[in-house]
Amino acid sequence: MDKRLSSKELLELKKYRLCDEINEHFCVAELLNETYLRFFMKRLTNEIGAPSEKVAASIFIKRYAIIAVISLYAMTVWNKKLNLPLNQIYMETPKTGKDWLPNFSMKDLTVQTFDSGNRDDWREGVLTDLFANNIGTLIRMMEKTFGISSLILWENIAVYLFWLYETELVDREKDDYQFLFLTAKGNLFGCANGNPLQRYVTVKDKNSGIRMRKTCCFSYQLPAGKRCRTCPCTHLAKDGGCHDGEGICSAARGFAGEVQ
Repeated sequence: MDKRLSSKELLELKKYRLCDEINEHFCVAELLNETYLRFFMKRLTNEIGAPSEKVAASIFIKRYAIIAVISLYAMTVWNKKLNLPLNQIYMETPKTGKDWLPNFSMKDLTVQTFDSGNRDDWREGVLTDLFANNIGTLIRMMEKTFGISSLILWENIAVYLFWLYETELVDREKDDYQFLFLTAKGNLFGCANGNPLQRYVTVKDKNSGIRMRKTCCFSYQLPAGKRCRTCPCTHLAKDGGCHDGEGICSAARGFAGEVQ
């Protein structure tokens, strides 16, 4: 039976930037129009001070990854499936000189609650709507339009999901985590080459507790010039920049070769 998210649940999701209403915003479905996508990414590039639209595309997916956090939190904690077609999601627009950590709102707050039956089948429906029909569609558009590797964009999603299940939901049942990263098939993500998250499951460093990325997200190319703690290029850095500039650096290129 379909119901709406309760006021208490909405308040809980607010910490992940889901709001009842946001002021200046756009509908995410507009990004499926290449003309609008190029217009938006040009604007975002200027607003966040990125050196190229390719870098801005990576930052966009990092920010949009919170939608996966919101959806999977509802799935794991409440057994609820959010309604996530792209034309139901609104995202706060960027503003010059401000850190872009956009809030989101959803036009339709109805949810499908799992009460009985086969939860595995229900869960596959959650992942299909979230990834194959939503995030995966955007990733394919970004890769096609701006030439950025989907390996980078999928890892941008993966790091948020590691954080969700290993920090926010560390005491929860691990079945959803195992399924998401190890068992789920590629079709649930809209990927013909298998589960795109699985390749990022690596052992954490024993001393730091950090799981190093396999690709660079290009955050260091923003005005702040800061690298992520998990950046794989740190040991390759030279004067604050990757040896290979905007391209996939040597470490990530080797990784790309492994998965082709």
